Amino acid sequence: MLDDLMLLPEWREVCQRYRYDITRFAVEALDMTIQAGQAVTWQQELLFKSIVVPGSRTSVASGHGTGKSRSAGIIALWHLLFYPESVMLFTAPQIGQLRTVVWKEINICLQRLRNNKALGWLADYVVVLAEKIYIKGFKDTWFVFAKTAPKHQPTNIAGQHGDHYMVWADEACGIDDAVMEVAIGALTHENNRAVLTSQPAKNTGFFYDTHHKLSHHNGGKWTALEFNGEMSPIVSKDKLIEALYQYGSRNSPGYLIRIRGKFPELKGEYLLTRTDYENMKQQPCVIEEGDKWGIIVTVDVGGDVGRDSSVISVMQVVDKMVKSRIERHVHLLDIPLFSNRANINTLKAKINDVMSDYPGATLVIDPLGAGMGLTQSLKADGVYFDEVHWGSPCFNNTLKRYYMNKRSHAYVSMAKAVEKGYFSVSDKVKKMYQVMTNLEEQMTRLPYYFDEKARWCMMSKKDMLKKGIKSPDIADTIAFGFMENISYAPVESYEDLSLGSTESDELDLLKQAADELLGE
Repeated sequence: MLDDLMLLPEWREVCQRYRYDITRFAVEALDMTIQAGQAVTWQQELLFKSIVVPGSRTSVASGHGTGKSRSAGIIALWHLLFYPESVMLFTAPQIGQLRTVVWKEINICLQRLRNNKALGWLADYVVVLAEKIYIKGFKDTWFVFAKTAPKHQPTNIAGQHGDHYMVWADEACGIDDAVMEVAIGALTHENNRAVLTSQPAKNTGFFYDTHHKLSHHNGGKWTALEFNGEMSPIVSKDKLIEALYQYGSRNSPGYLIRIRGKFPELKGEYLLTRTDYENMKQQPCVIEEGDKWGIIVTVDVGGDVGRDSSVISVMQVVDKMVKSRIERHVHLLDIPLFSNRANINTLKAKINDVMSDYPGATLVIDPLGAGMGLTQSLKADGVYFDEVHWGSPCFNNTLKRYYMNKRSHAYVSMAKAVEKGYFSVSDKVKKMYQVMTNLEEQMTRLPYYFDEKARWCMMSKKDMLKKGIKSPDIADTIAFGFMENISYAPVESYEDLSLGSTESDELDLLKQAADELLGE
């Protein structure tokens, strides 16, 4: 074997055959055929035809299951093998996962090439290291590498130029525009190429622009491709059905982004509209006769006396099978405490009273911040409760892919329950003027967005405050009831509990409302 690949007559022959036909390379050299169990899809072939053009700019908005990862491996190996002293950069918001996935795919493609009796000799010239893949004898001039840059240091990925330079940006929707500017700005030679792939999670930024004002359709240079997972031969019908259950409809933002590969037309800045709230108020009790329901008591402790309120909510809960999917149904029974003046002793006393009224109930408390003192005191008294910790990632791996953290999952689940008619409010709570006034404001001002991984994200409370949105304390306690792994103990009948409102209750509520008004 010659040390210099470029001196081989055979290399010049394969360059002539494959340099301008990536699909032929995938089929003939890598055995991407039906007989081998994984043929090139029509979406991959469309991508290959766009990329193969010298100087191409290709931007792909894609749902799940369209073969992007395998395409990256094929194209990386194609560009490395058939362009002399070529350099290819892979970049992404988080480089670790990208390097793992792309390196895995390149290794799979390399093994397929090695198994090819006619072309296996090409694989002998490829050296794979942890952070670089290069042609033997050209470690510093002919290679594939992965690198990222923080938005405040975009020049970290600068410095590469050449006749055969290519940039592949994955999860491009989440790459800062300043970083993208440096990466694309390095493509100074006529034959340099760029590929952007991403789920279309944001309606702003450079990636979005490549599908709109910078696209060929609008006179720009970028070929904008849209890959719909519904039309991919790789995606099973069961996966599509699962996604429909997960998101509710084909036109929901999550389904549009993750499956159909479309930029979503978000219904608004907030999870719920005032129409959703009004419909919720009219919703009859979602707990039906024969349901094996339980009680969940949730507690949110106010941060500062006079500003944030402490809240205790009591909810009647049942998980029902709806169209082969378990859906949580919640009936808000009572708000026994809503006060910005309650101290730890007052909260403890009220919690003890409520738990006595609802034996067997699940108690849920946020232990962070102002809740730390309360939870420590309850633990010292031997009181058992579930902790929230909703800034943490979800435990379930599927939920991790869909939601940024437990808070996002809980709030989106609550919003879906409201929209589907699985959440109702008791007449007793509806008579609480102060509670209902605050609840309307809070439930209709829950800002959300999607991150670069197309996960649901609730705006942080710090950022909400910057927008003039107060902490949604009542809504928090309701969302606690929809959190992952918050369970309940079913009771036998309504006779186990006293759910009616008494004259004394009404007087207490009037006094509490007066205290709140005076406190403000």
